[in-house]
Amino acid sequence: MAMNVTDNFFIKAKPVWAKGLETEKNITLGLYKNIFCKGENAVLKIAASGFYKVYLNGEFFYFGPARCAHGYYRVDEIKLPLKSGVNHIAIETVNYYVNSFYALMQKGFIEAELTLNGEPVSFTDENGENAFRLYRLCERVRKVQRYSYQRPFAEAYTLTEEYCGWRTGEISANASMQRPVITESKNLLPRRIPLNEFTRVSPERKAGFGTVKTGVKPQKYKKDRSLIYIKDPESGNLEGFFENELSEHLSDEAQEMPAETLNTEKTDYSGKTVLKPYEFEILEFPCEKTGFITADIKCRTDSTLFFLFDEILTDKGDIDPLRLDCCNVIKISLKSGEYHFMSAEPYGLKYIKIICAGGGAEINSLCITQTVCPVPITFDYKSDDEETNKILDAARETFIQNSFDLFTDCPTRERAGWLCDSFFLGRAEKLYTGENLIERNFLENFLLRDNYENIPSGMLPMCYPADVDGGGFIPNWAMWFILELKDFKERTDDGDFILLFKNKVYRLLDWFKQYENADGLLERLPGWVFVEWSKANDFVQDINFPSNMLYSYALCAAGELFGDEELQQKAEKLKTVIRKRSFDGEFFRDNEVYKNGAAVSTENRSETCQYYAFFTGVATKELYPELWQRLVNEFGPDRVKNGGYSEIYPSNAFIGNFLRLELLCNNGCCAGLLKEIKGYFLYMADITGTLWEHKDTFASCNHGFASYVADLIQKSELSLEP
Repeated sequence: MAMNVTDNFFIKAKPVWAKGLETEKNITLGLYKNIFCKGENAVLKIAASGFYKVYLNGEFFYFGPARCAHGYYRVDEIKLPLKSGVNHIAIETVNYYVNSFYALMQKGFIEAELTLNGEPVSFTDENGENAFRLYRLCERVRKVQRYSYQRPFAEAYTLTEEYCGWRTGEISANASMQRPVITESKNLLPRRIPLNEFTRVSPERKAGFGTVKTGVKPQKYKKDRSLIYIKDPESGNLEGFFENELSEHLSDEAQEMPAETLNTEKTDYSGKTVLKPYEFEILEFPCEKTGFITADIKCRTDSTLFFLFDEILTDKGDIDPLRLDCCNVIKISLKSGEYHFMSAEPYGLKYIKIICAGGGAEINSLCITQTVCPVPITFDYKSDDEETNKILDAARETFIQNSFDLFTDCPTRERAGWLCDSFFLGRAEKLYTGENLIERNFLENFLLRDNYENIPSGMLPMCYPADVDGGGFIPNWAMWFILELKDFKERTDDGDFILLFKNKVYRLLDWFKQYENADGLLERLPGWVFVEWSKANDFVQDINFPSNMLYSYALCAAGELFGDEELQQKAEKLKTVIRKRSFDGEFFRDNEVYKNGAAVSTENRSETCQYYAFFTGVATKELYPELWQRLVNEFGPDRVKNGGYSEIYPSNAFIGNFLRLELLCNNGCCAGLLKEIKGYFLYMADITGTLWEHKDTFASCNHGFASYVADLIQKSELSLEP
C-alpha cells in the first residue's frame, strides 16, 4: 500500500451523485454555486470517478482529475482567481461507467469543496444552503456509439442558445435539478504532480474546401469492433449501447457524406470559416496537437455541423475519421444563435474538417485547448543540424501530448497507461523535466492493487488504470515493469519507494515459475505474448527466445533491486541456456516448437531477436563480434530497401528499432546512430510533427515511447563533440 491514502482531504464535502444514476452509462452532471468574494484566497478541491471541467464565471478554467487505481482517487486542489463580488462556480462532470483502457468502470461520484481562506463555503452534500446545486445535463446526446474499443463514448450534441446558462445561474432547458445522494467514503490520494495549464493553438492553413452529398449509402459500412461487439460473449464483454439503441449513428453518417467536390489548394487560414449548406473546409494545425476542440459558432438558422478529424490526410487530401478504428466525428445540432463550443474529451489531430450538413454557420476562433504535460519542460537542447531539430521538436510534442496526467501510449485511440511504453517515457520525462513525478504516479497506480479482475493472481495488467474487456495481459510487459523499477531507482535514487514493490515483484516472479521447463526456459506462456509489431510476433510459441532473453534481464534486475543473489545466478544460467539453444552460428533464432514431445528449433530469425539478445546482455559484442559488426554495418533503416539479409525479418518502430538505437548509442556508434535516426524518424516529423507507433500511418502517429529518441540524439551529439 502506498502512503497518504485517506478520506480527510475535505472538511465538509461528501461524495455525491444523482440519485439512481450511479451505474448508468454516459451520465453528465453539473454542479453550480455563486460565491461572494472580498479578495479571499479561494481553493477548489475535487475528486471524481470520471472526469470534470471547472468553469469560472462562465469560462472554462480546468479539467481533471489525474487518474488513479481502482477504488482510489486523486484530489485536485485548484486556486481560483475570484473577483471581488459575485462569482459563478460551475463543475461539469461525466461518468461513463463502461469498461475501457482509458477510464475505469466505477460508480459515479464527485466530491467538491470550495474554501475561502481555508474555510469551506460551498461543498457537495445532500442539501443545505452551502451545498452545490446539482443538475442533470442533457445537451450531450447520451446514447451514442463508443469512440473506440479502448475509449468510451463519441460525442453528439443538441444545443439551444441557453444550453450553458446553468453555469452562471440562469435557467437552462437542458439542465434539470437532481436530488444528490451521498455515496460511500472514498480512498483519497494527493495529486502529487503540478496542475495542468490549458493553452490554445489555432490552425495555420486551410488545407481544402468543397461540398458534400448527404444520405449517400455506401456499398458496405465500416463498423469496427467497438460498435458491433457490445456485450458479445464470444468476444468479451464490451460495455456500451447496442447499435439499435443509438440516438445518433455517427460513423454511419460520416460515411454517408462523401465529398462531391474537393479543392486541396493550401492557403493561410484567416481564423473564420463561413459555410453554406453542404459546404466544408479542412483546416490544418502546425503539427498534430492534443486537446479539446473549441470554437465560437454563429447560426442564423437551425443548423447541423460535423467535425471530422484525424492525424493525417488521405491520398486524395481528405479526412478519414474512421482510419484508426476511432469515431473521430462530433455532430452538433444547433438552434439559431451564438455558441461557444468545447468538446467534452481531448483528442489528437492535425486536420479537422468542418461540414455544414444543413442550415448555415460562421465558425470563429476554432482552436485546440491543449491538454499536455503539467511539469515544466526544462530540456532546451538544440542541434546544429536543421533536420535533427525537426525530429527533436517532434519528440517534444510527442512527449508532452502523452504525459497529461500519466504516461499514455497515444492521445487518440487509447490514452492508456501501457507498460513497456512507460519504460521509455520514464527516461524521456527525466530528460524533459529533470524529474520523474508523472512516472511515480504511474507506478504507484500499479502498487495500489494486489489483484486485478480477469487477470491471473500475481500477474500485472498490460495497461493501467484500465478495465480491459475480458481481462487481457502481456507477460512480457510485466517483465518490462521490473526493468522500469530498476531504471526509476537509478534515475531518482528513491530506494524507499521501490521497496514498496518487493512483494509485488516476487509474486510476479512466482507466477512465471510455473511456466519454466527443466532448463529454466519459459514455455507456452499464456496471455498476449508480445515481442513487437513485426513478423517476430508470429514466433512467440512454444519457446520464444526474445521473451526468455527479457526474462533473464528482469530476473537480474529484480536481484539487483532487492539484493537477491539467487535471482542473479538464475539469470546467468538462463542466459547460458539461451545462447546454446538460440544461436545458430550466424544469428539468434526466435523460437522452438514442440514436435513429438521434443522442443525443435525453427528457422525463424528476426532482426528484433538480435536486438533483444544484445539489449538484455545475452549477447555482447565481445561474445559475438561478427554478429555485432554485421548488425552495426549491414542493418538499419535502409537494409530492406537495399535487399540485404532478406531472410531476416525486419524490425518495426516499436520496439525493435528503438532497441537498435539504444545499443548503438551505448556502444559508441554515435555518428551512424544520428544518420539512422533521420532515416527512421525524419519523414514522421515532416508529415505530422510527432513520432509514430509503426513505420507506417495505419496506426497511431503520436506514440509516447518514441519521444525517448531526443535523449539518444543529445547523448550521441555530445559524445561526438571534440
